Amino acid sequence: MLKSILTQIMNRKRSNGWVAAELFLVFIFVWFITDYFFVLACNCAIPNHRSMAHTWQVSMAPYPPVHPRYSAAEAGDEAMRASRERILGILKNYPDVEAVAVTFISSDPENRSAAGSPTLYGERDTAVSVRGQEVFIDAGEDFFRVFNYTSGDGGAAVSVHDFDWSAPGSVVIGRLAAERLYPGERATGKRLTRRPGDFDGAQVIAGVVDDIKRYDYERPQHAFYSADPAFHWGFGSISIRSSARIADGLFREAFMKEMPARLQVGNFYFDEIIPYSRISSETRERSGLGNAVRERAGLMIFLLLNVLLCVTGTFFYRVGTRLGETGIRMAMGASAAGIRRMFVVEGLLLLAVAALPAVAVELHLVLAGLIDTAGKTYVDKVFLPDRTALRFVITNVVTWVVMASVIAAAVWIPARRAAGMAPAEALREE
Repeated sequence: MLKSILTQIMNRKRSNGWVAAELFLVFIFVWFITDYFFVLACNCAIPNHRSMAHTWQVSMAPYPPVHPRYSAAEAGDEAMRASRERILGILKNYPDVEAVAVTFISSDPENRSAAGSPTLYGERDTAVSVRGQEVFIDAGEDFFRVFNYTSGDGGAAVSVHDFDWSAPGSVVIGRLAAERLYPGERATGKRLTRRPGDFDGAQVIAGVVDDIKRYDYERPQHAFYSADPAFHWGFGSISIRSSARIADGLFREAFMKEMPARLQVGNFYFDEIIPYSRISSETRERSGLGNAVRERAGLMIFLLLNVLLCVTGTFFYRVGTRLGETGIRMAMGASAAGIRRMFVVEGLLLLAVAALPAVAVELHLVLAGLIDTAGKTYVDKVFLPDRTALRFVITNVVTWVVMASVIAAAVWIPARRAAGMAPAEALREE
């Protein structure tokens, strides 16, 4: 049967050429989009050793000096510090709040701005460095517990209070950073500096936590958590974790009813409570990821619909011109399933003819560096999308399966029509 189908394809090489040309172009575009989604899926599949579930950002706002509730006596640093402690105490004692955290200068999760991306050196080998996000936290609260940080490759949950912050410049670092700076050693108690060899006033590693991804669609990053009790950073950003026993909607409804009156403290008032899930969604939109995903998904659907319509129309015409051949085959004992299979195989062979040069063009695009690996960070670790050859094979196999499924569906309707004709009716055409 295969030889007969190849003969049919060659006999209609002009009409098949146009179909193959379309399949050639669509295959390349679908592969390019598939590659993007493959990288994104790989990044999302990497464990993120923190949890944003049941976490909230509590926004406090200051009264302006012209407001009737504003008090000049509450405007000093000591008074503001006392107001902050009262606010934190109210939040800690609120039912179903499990933990409270305070971060400074844009260090809260999912924030598009950041305190900076410093480069740090260890004392073992000053030629080796790590670069990542600096996170400033109040070590008197529990940042790690609010966001369910873990230690030991996703093992036990950790608390800020598990670490000794007494040394000046204490810092907790991620596991990948510890392994790079102090391979095979226990990093706790070792020193870090921002200039190679300059260990005067160096930071001391208070502990190691599992690595996190700044955003779920990115790869793990190096992160450095510094205790910064200095009040000159301002009021800070307050985060809380609510109990999993109560639905988020019910928790927020109860919080919004009770807390506005209770959180009028000093020159501050309660503004809003925002779930970090919403902050995460808004961050994705602001970063352009949402638009990028929708545009590529829409383009892929458009291309595949074009293939579906083109191949369906082509094979409806082809079936109509080959009714005699179909009748002879059925008269000689070919089954309806065999007739359908013959047309489907013909469509798949057309795809194979188009896919071979398409793969060659894709290879040139890869060698020219025209494909991107989204979500890269400063971490020096090889992930699946970095294995170019394996990634190329996987994405082409996925592209082939998608295209083959569309073509099989497109051919099936006209092939079913041909297989449903009586042999005598088909022979009358001959």
